[in-house]
Amino acid sequence: MAPRTVLPDSGLPVRAARLAASVDSLRLNRRHWLVFAVCAAGFLFDGMEIQLLTLVSPVLQRTWSLSPEQVGILSSATMVGMLGGACLFGALSDRLGRRPGFQLTVALFATAAGLSALTQTPTQLIVVRFFVGIGVGGLVPVDTALMAEFVPAQHRGRMLALWALAFPVGGLIATGLVSVSLPWAGWRGILALGVLPGALVLALRRRVPETPQFLLARGKVREAERSVQWISLDQTLPPVPAEAAAAHADGEARRTGRTRALFSRDQWRATTVAWTLWFCWSFAYFGITLWLPTLLVLKGMPLGHAVTYGIGFQAAAILGRAALLPFVDRWGRKRLIVAAGLASAAAMAAFGLSHSPLWLVCTGYALSFCQDGGFSGITPLTPSLYPTGLRATGVGWANAAGRVAAMLAPLMVGALVAAQATTLIFMVFAACYVCAAAVVLAGSVSAGPARPVGLPAAGHGRNAKNVEQNEEMQR
Repeated sequence: MAPRTVLPDSGLPVRAARLAASVDSLRLNRRHWLVFAVCAAGFLFDGMEIQLLTLVSPVLQRTWSLSPEQVGILSSATMVGMLGGACLFGALSDRLGRRPGFQLTVALFATAAGLSALTQTPTQLIVVRFFVGIGVGGLVPVDTALMAEFVPAQHRGRMLALWALAFPVGGLIATGLVSVSLPWAGWRGILALGVLPGALVLALRRRVPETPQFLLARGKVREAERSVQWISLDQTLPPVPAEAAAAHADGEARRTGRTRALFSRDQWRATTVAWTLWFCWSFAYFGITLWLPTLLVLKGMPLGHAVTYGIGFQAAAILGRAALLPFVDRWGRKRLIVAAGLASAAAMAAFGLSHSPLWLVCTGYALSFCQDGGFSGITPLTPSLYPTGLRATGVGWANAAGRVAAMLAPLMVGALVAAQATTLIFMVFAACYVCAAAVVLAGSVSAGPARPVGLPAAGHGRNAKNVEQNEEMQR
């Protein structure tokens, strides 16, 4: 079916196309930075919440006489919740909106964080941490979609990568807090830290409206106009050709938020790459991060030194994301992911063979730098693979694949620690990073010229969508 002909200044398709294009053409202003700050604050506190449990795990192990397998189950409970939260809130925000999604996720993880400090048995803590995980896991696809749909195209990759930097910053803050407050606050006081920041973010997020692209996908053009006016500070909207307006309207009509659409003829390739990439990277990343203090203790390092080491480990992670941030657009997302993946594999293998304090610092910090630096490419790549009506669902399920890996990895580590095969742990994780780099290379295709996300290529329907997907995969 050929594209409809629409006059440049009449009809809803033209208005919708003009609004979609306007978001990509805006200059960065204080509203964009407000959206960024609100999303980054939520992600920062998520990073804090995950790291807090990791740091108090050795204390819980002694207090409740937990076996290594039980410590792995406790860590995996959060990951199971993150798996469910990513799927649930990704689909929910594609159906009901980004705004209700990001309000609910923060409210859930803040409430559950407070309850975790009141638990009396390992079973109770496992249950409550599951609900913490739902809130944490749900935040990622919702905030990724929100950032992708509010930030102008020319700044989107770097802003998303900068947003992802908030996660290791939260981990660093948590490590510093634990090193100072654990002796007098105890593990209950540490876990209670997630309540007040969550309440603050919940209040701030009420200021952010629904995204224009989601409203346009639902045919709510007038509401989308108000959203664009809010984010643009009433800048003049650009003119849009009639052909682009018709193509936009026809393309959006074919896009659906149902999960089965992820494996349609248009999307299966992107979905396969995204799921495999997130699974392999997360298996190694969370496997080493969640077990790091315990593994260091097993290598003979005192617990106090292990916590201090963790501060440097988190600082190296932040440095890695910040250092690779400028290369997101210079190298392209694919090249950055491949380079970081191969470097992470080499550093992981070296870290596993290290025993002296000096080599533990050198190889461990290099590993943290590289594996976190790779997220500067992974984070902006994932939402760019999906259209508006599938964006949060696609990101949510890609993150869910990562959460499955993050759930399984601590169990594997616990089993190998119990079997006294710690060296094998690091070899498996190194292989995961090699696999992640390989799947990005195998899934990449030749690209056409770059084009802002929001308007399709010439033509409409499946061919335009394939061109858009191929361009984003190459970037």
